[in-house]
Amino acid sequence: MARKKKEKTVKTSGPVKTQENHKVKPYDLGIISRNAKTVIVNAMIETTGQVRFGDGTEVNLTITEKDLIPTSDGKFVEKVVFAGSKRRGVDRRTIHALRNQVLSQNGTEPFEQCYIPQLCRKCPTCWLLGATAMGEGYNIKSRILYGSSYSIEPSELAVQPHSRNMVDEKRHTTAGEAGIHTEEFIKAGVHFPTITILERVVDWEIGVFAHALLENVNQNKYTAASRSQGGVKFTEVDAIGQCIIIDESPIGMFPLPTPKIGADKTNLYEALEVYKDSLDLEKIKEKFEVQCFKVDYGKTDGVEDKTTLLIQVNSSILYKIKCTENEGKLEVFQCVRKEKKDEAEDITKSEEGKPILEHEYKLIQTRYYGERALGYIREKQYEWKSFLETFNSQRWTDTNNEILKRIGPSKAEKASEKGLEKPATKEEPVSGEESD
Repeated sequence: MARKKKEKTVKTSGPVKTQENHKVKPYDLGIISRNAKTVIVNAMIETTGQVRFGDGTEVNLTITEKDLIPTSDGKFVEKVVFAGSKRRGVDRRTIHALRNQVLSQNGTEPFEQCYIPQLCRKCPTCWLLGATAMGEGYNIKSRILYGSSYSIEPSELAVQPHSRNMVDEKRHTTAGEAGIHTEEFIKAGVHFPTITILERVVDWEIGVFAHALLENVNQNKYTAASRSQGGVKFTEVDAIGQCIIIDESPIGMFPLPTPKIGADKTNLYEALEVYKDSLDLEKIKEKFEVQCFKVDYGKTDGVEDKTTLLIQVNSSILYKIKCTENEGKLEVFQCVRKEKKDEAEDITKSEEGKPILEHEYKLIQTRYYGERALGYIREKQYEWKSFLETFNSQRWTDTNNEILKRIGPSKAEKASEKGLEKPATKEEPVSGEESD
C-alpha cells in the first residue's frame, strides 16, 4: 500500500495576496493626477546651416512659409514662419520611435499600429499628444501646445533661393532646364523664439517632450531636407548660456510671466534683452512697481538681501522671489497668512485683542534658465525612458480604463463599454496631425 506523502506548510508573515485582494495602482498620469503641474518651455532656436521648413511647391519652386507682420510705424515686415504644427509632427515621430523600440526590447508589444495619421487613442502618447476620431468614439485634446514662431530676421535676410540640377552619373550630363528645381532655404544664423506649453503633466510626460526637443535639435531633424543641409541649435547668450528658460508651476499660476518676443522685432540684441530682463531682479522689481506694488529687498540678519524681493500691497506680502544664481533658477513663493496659535492651540492675540498673523511661504513657480534648464529637460528625458523600460501592459490597460471612468458617462465611456471603437482606416483617419 502506497504511503501518503506529508503536505508541506509554508509560513507567511501576512495574508497571501490574491488576484481578488490585490489591485495594481494605475500609472500616474497628468490628466488624472493630483501631482500634475504646468510647464512652459521657452527656447531660442538658431539655424546652423541651410534649413528648409517646406510650405508647398509652385511649378519648379519649393517655397518657405512666410507672413507679413504689421509694425508699430504702420508698415509691414515679412518674416519666416516656423509653424508649431511642423514641430509637433516631427516631435511625435521621434516619440513614437523611442516608444516602440524600448517596448519591444523589454518584451512588451509596442504600439506599432499607432502612428501618424492612424492613432490608437489608447497608448501613453495619445493621451498626452492627443488624437481625433473621425466617427464614433472620443477625441483627446493635446496637453502639449506648440506655438508657431516668427524669425527675428526679416525674410529678405533670412531666405535664399537655391537651384539644383539632376546629374546622370553614367553620361555625366544634366537634364538641362527640365531637371532644374529651385527651393527656398533658410540661411544659417537665423533665430526663432519658440514657446511650448505643457498642461497638467507629471514628470515622465514632461520627459516625452524633453526627449523630442533634445534629440530633434541634436540630430538636426527640424528641417524638411536634413539629409544634405544644416540643422539647428540653442542660441548661446552672455549671462545665460544656452538660451532656454523653463517655468514650472504646481498650480498653473505664474506671477513671473514667460518672456515673449514681439513678432515685429528685427533686432537680435533687443530680442535677447527680453530674456535677460526676465532673470534680472532689478528689472523684475521695476515691472512690479509699475503695476503699483510696493517692492522691497528682503533682509538676512538685518542686512538687505539683494537676492530676494518682497512683493507687497497695503503692507501685506503677496509674493517672495528668490534668485539662486549658482543654481540657475528663480523661485516664487506665495505668502499665506494664518493666525498664530500658542502651545494650547489657542489663537494668540495682541494687546488690542486682534489675532496675530504669521507668514508661511508656498512655492508656486520655479524658473530654470541656461545650463540648469538644459539639465532639467535631460532629467525629465530619463524619466520618460525609465517609464518605457518598466512599462506593464496590464497596468496601462487598467490606467486607460480609469481615465475613461473619470471622463464620466459620456460617449467615450459608452464607446469603451460597448466596444464601439473602430480601428482607424485609410478612409477614416484618426488624427489630423500635419507632416513635417
